[in-house]
Amino acid sequence: MNIVKEDINQTHAVIKVKIAPEDWKPKVDKTLKDYRKSANIPGFRPGMVPMSIISKRYGKAVLVEEINTLLSDSLTKYIKDNALRVVGEPLPIENKVDLDKEVEHEFGFEIGLVPDFNVPLSAKEKFTLLQPEIEESLIEEYIEELTNRYGVVTNPETTVDNDLIGGDFVELDDKGEILPEGLFKASVVNIRKVSAENKQKFINRKKEDKIDLKLSELSSDPADIASMFGIPKEQAALLTNTFRFTITQIHHIVPAEVNQELWDKIYGPGKVNNSEDFRKRLKTELSSIFAPKGERKLNNDMMDYLIKNTTITLPNEFLKKWLTRMTKEPLTEAQLNIEYEAYTQSLKWRLIEDKIYKDHNITVTEEEVKEYAHHLAHRYMGHNVPHEQVHEATKRLLQDEKEGNRMYERLYESKLIELLKKTYTIEPKEIKRDEYDKLTESTK
Repeated sequence: MNIVKEDINQTHAVIKVKIAPEDWKPKVDKTLKDYRKSANIPGFRPGMVPMSIISKRYGKAVLVEEINTLLSDSLTKYIKDNALRVVGEPLPIENKVDLDKEVEHEFGFEIGLVPDFNVPLSAKEKFTLLQPEIEESLIEEYIEELTNRYGVVTNPETTVDNDLIGGDFVELDDKGEILPEGLFKASVVNIRKVSAENKQKFINRKKEDKIDLKLSELSSDPADIASMFGIPKEQAALLTNTFRFTITQIHHIVPAEVNQELWDKIYGPGKVNNSEDFRKRLKTELSSIFAPKGERKLNNDMMDYLIKNTTITLPNEFLKKWLTRMTKEPLTEAQLNIEYEAYTQSLKWRLIEDKIYKDHNITVTEEEVKEYAHHLAHRYMGHNVPHEQVHEATKRLLQDEKEGNRMYERLYESKLIELLKKTYTIEPKEIKRDEYDKLTESTK
Protein backbone atom coordinates (compact mmCIF):
# COMPACT_ATOMS: atom_id res chain seq x y z
CA MET A 1 0.00 0.00 0.00
CA ASN A 2 1.29 3.46 -0.89
CA ILE A 3 -0.16 6.80 0.28
CA VAL A 4 0.92 10.27 -0.84
CA LYS A 5 -0.46 13.78 -0.28
CA GLU A 6 -0.42 16.29 -3.12
CA ASP A 7 -1.09 19.90 -2.08
CA ILE A 8 -3.38 22.04 -4.22
CA ASN A 9 -2.84 25.01 -1.88
CA GLN A 10 -2.34 25.47 1.87
CA THR A 11 -5.94 24.52 2.66
CA HIS A 12 -6.74 22.02 -0.08
CA ALA A 13 -5.01 18.73 -0.91
CA VAL A 14 -5.51 15.33 -2.51
CA ILE A 15 -4.54 12.09 -0.80
CA LYS A 16 -3.84 9.25 -3.24
CA VAL A 17 -4.00 5.69 -1.96
CA LYS A 18 -2.59 2.84 -4.04
CA ILE A 19 -3.57 -0.67 -2.99
CA ALA A 20 -2.30 -3.88 -4.55
CA PRO A 21 -3.88 -7.37 -4.63
CA GLU A 22 -1.66 -8.49 -1.75
CA ASP A 23 -3.34 -5.80 0.42
CA TRP A 24 -6.86 -7.14 0.05
CA LYS A 25 -6.69 -10.68 -1.41
CA PRO A 26 -5.80 -12.62 1.81
CA LYS A 27 -8.73 -11.13 3.74
CA VAL A 28 -11.14 -11.53 0.82
CA ASP A 29 -10.14 -15.21 0.42
CA LYS A 30 -10.56 -15.84 4.15
CA THR A 31 -14.00 -14.20 4.21
CA LEU A 32 -15.16 -16.25 1.22
CA LYS A 33 -13.92 -19.45 2.89
CA ASP A 34 -15.93 -18.55 5.97
CA TYR A 35 -18.97 -17.95 3.75
CA ARG A 36 -18.46 -21.40 2.22
CA LYS A 37 -18.62 -23.07 5.64
CA SER A 38 -22.07 -21.65 6.37
CA ALA A 39 -23.51 -21.23 2.85
CA ASN A 40 -26.85 -22.92 2.32
CA ILE A 41 -27.24 -23.37 -1.44
CA PRO A 42 -29.72 -25.93 -2.88
CA GLY A 43 -27.99 -28.96 -4.39
CA PHE A 44 -24.94 -28.81 -2.17
CA ARG A 45 -24.21 -30.10 1.29
CA PRO A 46 -23.21 -27.45 3.89
CA GLY A 47 -19.52 -26.66 3.54
CA MET A 48 -19.22 -28.43 0.18
CA VAL A 49 -20.25 -25.62 -2.18
CA PRO A 50 -17.52 -25.09 -4.82
CA MET A 51 -15.45 -21.95 -4.24
CA SER A 52 -16.16 -20.87 -7.82
CA ILE A 53 -19.85 -20.56 -6.97
CA ILE A 54 -19.14 -18.77 -3.65
CA SER A 55 -16.82 -16.34 -5.44
CA LYS A 56 -19.35 -15.68 -8.20
CA ARG A 57 -22.18 -15.07 -5.75
CA TYR A 58 -20.39 -13.14 -2.98
CA GLY A 59 -16.96 -12.21 -4.32
CA LYS A 60 -17.67 -8.71 -5.65
CA ALA A 61 -19.55 -7.60 -2.51
CA VAL A 62 -16.83 -8.94 -0.21
CA LEU A 63 -14.12 -7.29 -2.32
CA VAL A 64 -15.87 -3.90 -2.30
CA GLU A 65 -16.40 -4.07 1.47
CA GLU A 66 -12.77 -5.03 2.11
CA ILE A 67 -11.41 -2.28 -0.15
CA ASN A 68 -13.66 0.31 1.50
CA THR A 69 -12.43 -0.82 4.92
CA LEU A 70 -8.80 -0.65 3.77
CA LEU A 71 -9.27 2.85 2.37
CA SER A 72 -11.07 4.13 5.45
CA ASP A 73 -8.52 2.67 7.88
CA SER A 74 -5.51 3.80 5.86
CA LEU A 75 -6.87 7.35 5.44
CA THR A 76 -7.63 7.66 9.15
CA LYS A 77 -4.16 6.38 10.09
CA TYR A 78 -2.38 8.63 7.59
CA ILE A 79 -4.24 11.73 8.82
CA LYS A 80 -3.49 10.86 12.46
CA ASP A 81 0.18 9.92 11.88
CA ASN A 82 0.80 13.16 10.00
CA ALA A 83 -1.17 15.33 12.45
CA LEU A 84 -3.27 16.85 9.67
CA ARG A 85 -5.96 19.29 10.85
CA VAL A 86 -8.70 18.07 8.51
CA VAL A 87 -12.16 19.69 8.36
CA GLY A 88 -15.26 18.20 6.83
CA GLU A 89 -14.80 14.65 5.54
CA PRO A 90 -12.52 13.36 2.76
CA LEU A 91 -14.35 13.51 -0.58
CA PRO A 92 -13.75 10.58 -2.95
CA ILE A 93 -12.55 11.58 -6.40
CA GLU A 94 -14.55 9.75 -9.01
CA ASN A 95 -12.39 7.52 -11.20
CA LYS A 96 -12.93 4.30 -13.07
CA VAL A 97 -11.59 1.25 -11.25
CA ASP A 98 -12.08 -2.22 -12.71
CA LEU A 99 -12.24 -4.43 -9.63
CA ASP A 100 -12.45 -7.54 -11.80
CA LYS A 101 -8.75 -7.12 -12.51
CA GLU A 102 -6.32 -8.18 -9.81
CA VAL A 103 -3.98 -5.23 -10.35
CA GLU A 104 -2.90 -2.22 -8.33
CA HIS A 105 -5.67 0.38 -8.03
CA GLU A 106 -5.38 4.06 -7.14
CA PHE A 107 -8.04 5.98 -5.23
CA GLY A 108 -8.03 9.74 -4.67
CA PHE A 109 -9.62 11.81 -1.89
CA GLU A 110 -9.91 15.57 -1.60
CA ILE A 111 -9.35 16.94 1.88
CA GLY A 112 -9.77 20.38 3.46
CA LEU A 113 -6.96 21.54 5.74
CA VAL A 114 -6.60 24.30 8.32
CA PRO A 115 -3.11 25.81 8.72
CA ASP A 116 -1.82 26.48 12.22
CA PHE A 117 -3.14 29.64 13.89
CA ASN A 118 -2.76 31.60 17.12
CA VAL A 119 -5.47 32.10 19.72
CA PRO A 120 -5.42 35.61 21.29
CA LEU A 121 -5.01 34.82 25.00
CA SER A 122 -3.58 37.74 26.96
CA ALA A 123 -4.18 39.49 30.28
CA LYS A 124 -4.26 42.76 28.31
CA GLU A 125 -7.75 41.89 27.14
CA LYS A 126 -10.40 42.98 29.66
CA PHE A 127 -13.91 41.65 30.20
CA THR A 128 -16.67 42.81 32.53
CA LEU A 129 -18.42 40.47 34.96
CA LEU A 130 -21.81 42.03 35.65
CA GLN A 131 -23.14 41.65 39.18
CA PRO A 132 -26.58 42.78 40.40
CA GLU A 133 -26.87 45.28 43.21
CA ILE A 134 -28.76 43.55 46.01
CA GLU A 135 -31.05 46.31 47.23
CA GLU A 136 -32.78 46.37 50.60
CA SER A 137 -36.17 46.08 48.90
CA LEU A 138 -35.06 42.78 47.32
CA ILE A 139 -33.90 41.48 50.70
CA GLU A 140 -37.30 42.40 52.17
CA GLU A 141 -39.04 40.47 49.37
CA TYR A 142 -36.84 37.47 50.11
CA ILE A 143 -37.64 37.68 53.84
CA GLU A 144 -41.35 37.77 52.98
CA GLU A 145 -40.93 34.69 50.79
CA LEU A 146 -39.09 32.82 53.57
CA THR A 147 -41.58 33.74 56.28
CA ASN A 148 -44.40 32.50 54.04
CA ARG A 149 -42.49 29.29 53.22
CA TYR A 150 -41.99 28.53 56.92
CA GLY A 151 -45.37 29.89 57.97
CA VAL A 152 -48.53 28.03 58.98
CA VAL A 153 -51.01 27.10 56.23
CA THR A 154 -54.73 27.31 56.96
CA ASN A 155 -57.77 26.73 54.73
CA PRO A 156 -60.28 29.53 55.36
CA GLU A 157 -63.76 29.74 53.91
CA THR A 158 -63.09 32.93 51.94
CA THR A 159 -60.04 34.43 50.29
CA VAL A 160 -58.07 37.46 51.42
CA ASP A 161 -55.07 39.25 49.97
CA ASN A 162 -51.90 37.11 49.65
CA ASP A 163 -53.80 33.79 49.61
CA LEU A 164 -53.02 30.94 47.22
CA ILE A 165 -56.06 29.71 45.29
CA GLY A 166 -56.07 26.31 43.64
CA GLY A 167 -58.55 25.68 40.86
CA ASP A 168 -59.38 24.60 37.32
CA PHE A 169 -59.00 26.78 34.24
CA VAL A 170 -61.15 26.07 31.19
CA GLU A 171 -61.05 28.00 27.91
CA LEU A 172 -64.27 29.67 26.68
CA ASP A 173 -65.50 30.61 23.21
CA ASP A 174 -66.90 33.99 22.12
CA LYS A 175 -70.32 33.08 23.54
CA GLY A 176 -68.97 32.26 26.98
CA GLU A 177 -69.38 28.52 26.45
CA ILE A 178 -66.68 25.92 27.10
CA LEU A 179 -64.53 25.70 23.98
CA PRO A 180 -64.40 22.13 22.62
CA GLU A 181 -60.77 20.95 22.58
CA GLY A 182 -59.77 24.17 24.33
CA LEU A 183 -57.21 24.29 27.12
CA PHE A 184 -58.17 22.74 30.44
CA LYS A 185 -55.62 22.97 33.24
CA ALA A 186 -55.47 22.84 37.02
CA SER A 187 -53.21 25.50 38.50
CA VAL A 188 -52.68 27.91 41.39
CA VAL A 189 -53.19 31.67 41.53
CA ASN A 190 -51.06 33.63 43.95
CA ILE A 191 -53.19 36.68 44.77
CA ARG A 192 -50.10 38.52 46.04
CA LYS A 193 -48.62 38.49 42.52
CA VAL A 194 -51.77 39.71 40.75
CA SER A 195 -51.63 43.40 39.77
CA ALA A 196 -53.50 45.88 41.97
CA GLU A 197 -56.19 46.62 39.35
CA ASN A 198 -57.11 42.95 38.99
CA LYS A 199 -56.54 41.71 42.54
CA GLN A 200 -60.04 42.52 43.82
CA LYS A 201 -61.51 39.92 41.46
CA PHE A 202 -59.93 37.17 43.61
CA ILE A 203 -60.64 38.53 47.10
CA ASN A 204 -63.62 37.50 49.26
CA ARG A 205 -64.21 34.39 47.15
CA LYS A 206 -65.26 30.89 48.25
CA LYS A 207 -64.80 27.35 47.01
CA GLU A 208 -66.75 26.56 43.81
CA ASP A 209 -66.86 30.27 42.91
CA LYS A 210 -66.27 30.85 39.20
CA ILE A 211 -64.20 33.75 37.89
CA ASP A 212 -64.12 34.68 34.19
CA LEU A 213 -60.92 36.42 33.20
CA LYS A 214 -58.29 37.00 30.56
CA LEU A 215 -54.94 35.36 31.37
CA SER A 216 -53.30 38.75 30.88
CA GLU A 217 -55.08 39.77 34.12
CA LEU A 218 -52.86 37.29 35.97
CA SER A 219 -49.64 38.38 34.26
CA SER A 220 -48.60 40.32 31.18
CA ASP A 221 -45.61 38.01 30.72
CA PRO A 222 -46.35 34.84 28.65
CA ALA A 223 -43.49 33.12 30.52
CA ASP A 224 -45.50 33.37 33.77
CA ILE A 225 -48.57 31.83 32.12
CA ALA A 226 -46.42 29.11 30.55
CA SER A 227 -45.03 28.28 33.99
CA MET A 228 -48.52 28.20 35.56
CA PHE A 229 -49.88 25.78 32.96
CA GLY A 230 -46.75 23.82 32.12
CA ILE A 231 -46.88 24.73 28.42
CA PRO A 232 -44.41 26.32 25.96
CA LYS A 233 -44.08 30.11 26.12
CA GLU A 234 -45.08 30.36 22.44
CA GLN A 235 -48.37 28.55 23.16
CA ALA A 236 -49.05 30.72 26.20
CA ALA A 237 -48.68 33.89 24.10
CA LEU A 238 -51.54 32.69 21.85
CA LEU A 239 -54.04 32.19 24.69
CA THR A 240 -56.14 35.33 24.23
CA ASN A 241 -59.60 33.83 24.87
CA THR A 242 -61.51 34.28 28.12
CA PHE A 243 -60.99 31.55 30.74
CA ARG A 244 -63.26 30.38 33.56
CA PHE A 245 -61.44 29.67 36.82
CA THR A 246 -63.30 27.46 39.31
CA ILE A 247 -61.90 27.61 42.85
CA THR A 248 -61.24 24.20 44.42
CA GLN A 249 -58.86 25.11 47.26
CA ILE A 250 -58.01 28.14 49.40
CA HIS A 251 -54.69 28.32 51.21
CA HIS A 252 -53.96 31.12 53.66
CA ILE A 253 -50.45 31.45 55.02
CA VAL A 254 -49.77 32.92 58.45
CA PRO A 255 -46.15 34.12 58.03
CA ALA A 256 -43.53 32.93 60.50
CA GLU A 257 -42.00 35.52 62.81
CA VAL A 258 -38.45 36.62 62.08
CA ASN A 259 -36.67 35.32 65.17
CA GLN A 260 -34.25 32.66 66.37
CA GLU A 261 -36.75 29.88 65.71
CA LEU A 262 -36.96 30.83 62.02
CA TRP A 263 -33.17 31.19 61.66
CA ASP A 264 -32.64 27.76 63.22
CA LYS A 265 -35.18 26.20 60.87
CA ILE A 266 -33.49 27.68 57.81
CA TYR A 267 -29.80 27.32 58.68
CA GLY A 268 -29.63 24.93 61.61
CA PRO A 269 -29.36 25.63 65.35
CA GLY A 270 -27.06 28.51 66.27
CA LYS A 271 -25.76 29.21 62.75
CA VAL A 272 -27.45 32.65 62.67
CA ASN A 273 -28.12 34.54 65.89
CA ASN A 274 -29.12 38.09 64.97
CA SER A 275 -30.86 40.13 62.28
CA GLU A 276 -27.64 41.61 60.91
CA ASP A 277 -26.12 38.18 60.21
CA PHE A 278 -29.45 37.01 58.77
CA ARG A 279 -29.56 39.86 56.27
CA LYS A 280 -25.90 39.28 55.31
CA ARG A 281 -26.73 35.64 54.61
CA LEU A 282 -29.69 36.63 52.49
CA LYS A 283 -27.62 39.11 50.49
CA THR A 284 -25.05 36.41 49.74
CA GLU A 285 -27.77 33.94 48.75
CA LEU A 286 -29.46 36.44 46.46
CA SER A 287 -26.13 37.24 44.81
CA SER A 288 -25.57 33.54 44.12
CA ILE A 289 -29.11 33.20 42.71
CA PHE A 290 -28.60 36.01 40.18
CA ALA A 291 -24.89 35.38 39.51
CA PRO A 292 -25.23 32.59 36.86
CA LYS A 293 -26.74 34.99 34.29
CA GLY A 294 -23.79 37.33 34.66
CA GLU A 295 -21.36 34.40 34.48
CA ARG A 296 -23.02 33.11 31.30
CA LYS A 297 -22.82 36.56 29.73
CA LEU A 298 -19.12 36.76 30.59
CA ASN A 299 -18.55 33.32 29.06
CA ASN A 300 -20.42 34.30 25.89
CA ASP A 301 -18.47 37.57 25.66
CA MET A 302 -15.14 35.73 25.89
CA MET A 303 -16.22 33.15 23.30
CA ASP A 304 -17.50 35.84 20.91
CA TYR A 305 -14.20 37.71 21.28
CA LEU A 306 -12.20 34.59 20.41
CA ILE A 307 -14.33 33.82 17.35
CA LYS A 308 -14.06 37.40 16.04
CA ASN A 309 -10.36 37.87 16.80
CA THR A 310 -8.85 34.50 15.92
CA THR A 311 -7.66 34.45 12.32
CA ILE A 312 -8.28 31.01 10.84
CA THR A 313 -7.79 30.31 7.14
CA LEU A 314 -10.55 27.89 6.15
CA PRO A 315 -10.73 25.81 2.96
CA ASN A 316 -13.84 27.64 1.77
CA GLU A 317 -13.99 26.13 -1.72
CA PHE A 318 -13.61 22.59 -0.38
CA LEU A 319 -16.08 23.05 2.49
CA LYS A 320 -18.77 24.44 0.20
CA LYS A 321 -18.32 21.44 -2.10
CA TRP A 322 -18.47 19.12 0.91
CA LEU A 323 -21.63 20.79 2.29
CA THR A 324 -23.29 20.53 -1.12
CA ARG A 325 -22.60 16.79 -1.27
CA MET A 326 -23.72 16.21 2.32
CA THR A 327 -27.08 17.97 1.83
CA LYS A 328 -29.91 15.70 0.71
CA GLU A 329 -31.82 18.41 -1.16
CA PRO A 330 -30.12 20.63 -3.78
CA LEU A 331 -29.15 24.08 -2.45
CA THR A 332 -29.40 27.39 -4.24
CA GLU A 333 -26.38 29.66 -3.97
CA ALA A 334 -28.21 31.84 -1.43
CA GLN A 335 -29.15 28.80 0.69
CA LEU A 336 -25.59 27.48 0.50
CA ASN A 337 -24.20 30.81 1.70
CA ILE A 338 -26.58 30.84 4.68
CA GLU A 339 -25.75 27.22 5.57
CA TYR A 340 -22.05 27.89 5.13
CA GLU A 341 -22.04 30.95 7.38
CA ALA A 342 -23.72 29.01 10.23
CA TYR A 343 -21.46 26.00 9.74
CA THR A 344 -18.21 27.97 9.68
CA GLN A 345 -19.07 29.84 12.89
CA SER A 346 -19.58 26.54 14.68
CA LEU A 347 -16.50 25.03 13.02
CA LYS A 348 -14.33 27.98 13.97
CA TRP A 349 -15.26 27.65 17.65
CA ARG A 350 -14.54 23.89 17.60
CA LEU A 351 -11.11 24.55 16.09
CA ILE A 352 -10.37 27.21 18.72
CA GLU A 353 -11.45 24.83 21.50
CA ASP A 354 -9.26 22.01 20.18
CA LYS A 355 -6.30 24.36 19.81
CA ILE A 356 -6.62 25.58 23.42
CA TYR A 357 -7.03 22.03 24.74
CA LYS A 358 -3.89 20.92 22.92
CA ASP A 359 -1.71 23.96 23.67
CA HIS A 360 -2.60 23.96 27.38
CA ASN A 361 -2.73 20.19 27.90
CA ILE A 362 -6.37 20.26 28.99
CA THR A 363 -7.70 16.76 29.52
CA VAL A 364 -10.64 15.12 31.25
CA THR A 365 -9.96 11.85 33.05
CA GLU A 366 -12.32 8.94 33.50
CA GLU A 367 -12.15 9.50 37.26
CA GLU A 368 -13.32 13.12 36.84
CA VAL A 369 -16.29 11.94 34.77
CA LYS A 370 -17.21 9.39 37.45
CA GLU A 371 -17.04 12.07 40.13
CA TYR A 372 -19.16 14.42 38.02
CA ALA A 373 -21.74 11.68 37.39
CA HIS A 374 -21.92 11.04 41.13
CA HIS A 375 -22.47 14.76 41.71
CA LEU A 376 -25.29 14.82 39.13
CA ALA A 377 -26.95 11.77 40.69
CA HIS A 378 -26.84 13.42 44.13
CA ARG A 379 -28.33 16.61 42.71
CA TYR A 380 -31.14 14.79 40.89
CA MET A 381 -32.03 12.49 43.80
CA GLY A 382 -31.32 14.67 46.83
CA HIS A 383 -28.78 14.19 49.59
CA ASN A 384 -30.98 12.07 51.85
CA VAL A 385 -31.18 9.17 49.39
CA PRO A 386 -29.37 5.95 50.45
CA HIS A 387 -25.83 5.57 49.09
CA GLU A 388 -26.76 2.41 47.16
CA GLN A 389 -29.44 4.22 45.15
CA VAL A 390 -27.07 7.09 44.30
CA HIS A 391 -24.44 4.54 43.26
CA GLU A 392 -26.91 2.80 40.92
CA ALA A 393 -28.01 6.13 39.43
CA THR A 394 -24.36 7.07 38.87
CA LYS A 395 -23.74 3.73 37.19
CA ARG A 396 -26.70 4.25 34.82
CA LEU A 397 -25.44 7.72 33.86
CA LEU A 398 -22.00 6.34 33.04
CA GLN A 399 -23.46 3.49 30.97
CA ASP A 400 -25.52 5.92 28.85
CA GLU A 401 -23.24 6.74 25.90
CA LYS A 402 -24.97 10.04 25.03
CA GLU A 403 -25.00 11.20 28.64
CA GLY A 404 -21.36 10.15 28.98
CA ASN A 405 -20.38 12.26 25.96
CA ARG A 406 -22.31 15.22 27.36
CA MET A 407 -20.47 14.93 30.69
CA TYR A 408 -17.11 14.91 28.94
CA GLU A 409 -18.13 17.99 26.92
CA ARG A 410 -19.30 19.87 30.03
CA LEU A 411 -16.09 19.12 31.90
CA TYR A 412 -13.90 20.15 28.95
CA GLU A 413 -15.89 23.38 28.54
CA SER A 414 -15.68 24.08 32.27
CA LYS A 415 -11.88 23.73 32.21
CA LEU A 416 -11.65 25.96 29.14
CA ILE A 417 -13.75 28.68 30.78
CA GLU A 418 -11.61 28.52 33.92
CA LEU A 419 -8.48 28.97 31.79
CA LEU A 420 -9.99 32.00 30.04
CA LYS A 421 -10.95 33.57 33.37
CA LYS A 422 -7.41 33.09 34.70
CA THR A 423 -5.83 34.44 31.50
CA TYR A 424 -7.99 37.46 30.71
CA THR A 425 -8.48 40.40 33.07
CA ILE A 426 -11.96 40.12 34.57
CA GLU A 427 -13.39 43.31 36.10
CA PRO A 428 -16.52 42.93 38.28
CA LYS A 429 -19.10 45.67 37.88
CA GLU A 430 -22.15 46.04 40.11
CA ILE A 431 -25.22 47.53 38.47
CA LYS A 432 -28.91 48.03 39.29
CA ARG A 433 -30.88 44.80 39.08
CA ASP A 434 -33.26 46.07 36.38
CA GLU A 435 -30.31 46.96 34.16
CA TYR A 436 -28.65 43.64 35.05
CA ASP A 437 -31.75 41.69 34.01
CA LYS A 438 -31.97 43.64 30.77
CA LEU A 439 -28.31 43.11 29.82
CA THR A 440 -28.35 39.41 30.67
CA GLU A 441 -31.88 38.46 29.60
CA SER A 442 -30.82 36.94 26.26
CA THR A 443 -28.01 34.95 27.88
CA LYS A 444 -28.43 31.17 27.60
